[in-house]
Amino acid sequence: MNKKMNREIDIAVSGLCVREAEGGGRSRTVEGHAAVYGVRSVNLTPRSSFREVYEVMERGCFSTDLLNRSDVPLTAFHDNTAILGRWRMGKGTLKLTLDERGLKIECTLAETSRADELLSAIERGDINGMSFAFTADEDDSENGVSYEKLAERSADGKDVWIRHVKRVTGLYDVTIAGHPAYPQTDIAQREAEAFFDEKLGAQEVATRAAEDAAKAAEEAAKAAEEAAKAQEARERTMAAERRRRMRRKLNENTVVY
Repeated sequence: MNKKMNREIDIAVSGLCVREAEGGGRSRTVEGHAAVYGVRSVNLTPRSSFREVYEVMERGCFSTDLLNRSDVPLTAFHDNTAILGRWRMGKGTLKLTLDERGLKIECTLAETSRADELLSAIERGDINGMSFAFTADEDDSENGVSYEKLAERSADGKDVWIRHVKRVTGLYDVTIAGHPAYPQTDIAQREAEAFFDEKLGAQEVATRAAEDAAKAAEEAAKAAEEAAKAQEARERTMAAERRRRMRRKLNENTVVY
């Protein structure tokens, strides 16, 4: 199963900026990272009362082959009616590259009023990050997507899960975003809850059953250990009592001359 998802990252992580122009003129080139390896997302399930899910894009999840077969527009604020640049199978006005940090974008914006406003907003710091839309194979836990339940608990006692994205199967757009972190609309939250309920529900039940079984086994072992110690104490008491009786009997049978 390949479910299309949108992910946003904060400007502190993406490094989105307007490149400095040579010769002192104003640059129209924006650059930054639409996706960064190894960075834990914000909680994808903020509505859940018992679970927190975070996502990590693993190093190598994007490939050159993926980029070379992708048609990726650059937009602002998820508005597909106003395309700022485009990458088409390795060509176009949008440049996509893979480096040690992740997926980097570079685009020289056209001389339009919308582009001017966007450049000014980035320079002023009004833009908070970047977003990308992608799919990954949920059914391939070895090479696609896997889920890990951490031993740690959240501050309010919830289970903590990490969604490891090991290979992206489709890349559909990159977006200059107006809000940090990940989409947090009610609709997006409800969809995320439903998705992870379906994906993790059975695994959580199995995990809880295993944890309950392990706890029961631990309690049984502890009870058996305590019973063994109590039996040992009883046997020591009985042995001491037998010795006392034997000494008493010997004393009663002793003749003094």
